[in-house]
Amino acid sequence: MMDEKIDVVDRTSDLPEFILHHILSFLPRKEATKICLLSKKWNCVWSSFPILDFDQALGKGNIMPDTSLDNKKRVEKFMNNVDTSLSRFHDHNLKMQKFELHMTLVDFKLASLVDKWIELAFEHDAREIGFQVRTEVNSWYTFPRTIFVAKSTNGCKLEQPCTWSAVKFYSLQKLVLGYLCVSEEIIQDIIRCCPFITDFLIVGCHGLKNLEISKLSKLCKVEVTPLEQEVENIKVEAANLQHFSFNYSRERQCLLDITACQNLKELYLTDLRITDQNLHFNISRFPHLETLEVSGCIMLERVKISAQRLRMLTFETCEKLLELEIDSPNLSSFKYFSLENVFPMIFPKNAPCPFELTFVLYNIVDTLWFLKLREFLAMSNQRKVLKLIVICEEVTFNLEDLRGITLPPSFELELMMLEVRMSALSIDCGSLIDGLLWSCRPKQLSLPTGLESGKKCIKVLCKDILDKEDRDFSCCWRHHFKGAKIKSIAGIEGEKLLDCKTLLDTLPTLVEGQEIQFRLDWNTICMEGCIRI
Repeated sequence: MMDEKIDVVDRTSDLPEFILHHILSFLPRKEATKICLLSKKWNCVWSSFPILDFDQALGKGNIMPDTSLDNKKRVEKFMNNVDTSLSRFHDHNLKMQKFELHMTLVDFKLASLVDKWIELAFEHDAREIGFQVRTEVNSWYTFPRTIFVAKSTNGCKLEQPCTWSAVKFYSLQKLVLGYLCVSEEIIQDIIRCCPFITDFLIVGCHGLKNLEISKLSKLCKVEVTPLEQEVENIKVEAANLQHFSFNYSRERQCLLDITACQNLKELYLTDLRITDQNLHFNISRFPHLETLEVSGCIMLERVKISAQRLRMLTFETCEKLLELEIDSPNLSSFKYFSLENVFPMIFPKNAPCPFELTFVLYNIVDTLWFLKLREFLAMSNQRKVLKLIVICEEVTFNLEDLRGITLPPSFELELMMLEVRMSALSIDCGSLIDGLLWSCRPKQLSLPTGLESGKKCIKVLCKDILDKEDRDFSCCWRHHFKGAKIKSIAGIEGEKLLDCKTLLDTLPTLVEGQEIQFRLDWNTICMEGCIRI
């Protein structure tokens, strides 16, 4: 029988160029460059590929300031590659879809080259432009204003700027400025010359004291993260703005005015010295707000959240927070995160979702701390999920310290997640478990595997809640405890897993990132009144 000859036909290369461009857009630039070696057709496709994404870190160059000779050579090689690619693009007069540049400028003699690239990106009608150009300490690359100066017919820059109506970049939709020196005048130039921007991100930039963004009718997203603590005022007026994020510094106060953005849906405030009244005033101006995340705002003490459409609410590391009242009937997620063991009074006036509560235990944890946790959880009947990250070096629990104190009944938790880090390897896990199960009654308890500190805690749990013969009833929480079963080990469920010996035999084989889940059963406790010991 004769061997059949099979002809291999490359049908992919016959696809239209815009489809081939779309295929390349899903590949990292390094991989996409290899495609051009397949054939002349793919080489032409790559030459006209409208997405230019250059990241110095991917080329093994140090993205942080490094003036060593070896790194300078790597940066120069990277810059030559960028310049060659852009020059080819310019020579063929191609339209650009996206230009992204992440690099460190180690020699300011080459700054004019970066100026050239920025001008080319604007001139070739890029829809997305992002520049993150780091420099040495105490020096900054300045965004070139010459971009917004009209050119004469012979290609020479005019000595005086012509009217702003003559220079417009209508294609630009997304602009990211990172680690540059950007003046207030440059921001206004951008606003005047790029009227259809939808996304405007300013990250770690220097030179701004007053930031005012207005007259951008299509603006939907603004993110500001100043590197220097010098921004004093921010004012945004954008009727269609939906997302605003501001990450500042706790050291200085910045006046924030975004009340004109009445269609705002997502608000993220980090390390902003904002008062209770100012926060409430801003939120009351956003009837369409769906997401609110407040982090590190240390001036907040008594906060009232009233937002009818709010779906996601997060408070993180607000160290002085005393009271939080929530009136949001459509809320589907509430998260509270504390680094300072702050237990605010949370009043869910109208909040239908479970509360996700996270505490990082890095100070000494004693009986008083467990008392505060018990009182905090019993404050409302809201369903709760509790996550505890233990990094402290000492845990003590002794009920004799609470003699004569009136206690609320322990609260029934949906889930407790307990993560014991290596720094807490020496703690008394028995006291930790006793204190936690005295403070609340979790229906489920989960622990990650892989760390010796976690294994130690799991072994204690096996003795305390699984091993009926060795169970100690001297601690009062055990009087209300009916029993426990292993729900799953590393995601595996089954009847064979439901014993202590199997768990202890399996424990050494479990790697980091896996999880053990216990199901705990409790006797019913009357929730009316309090307990005095």
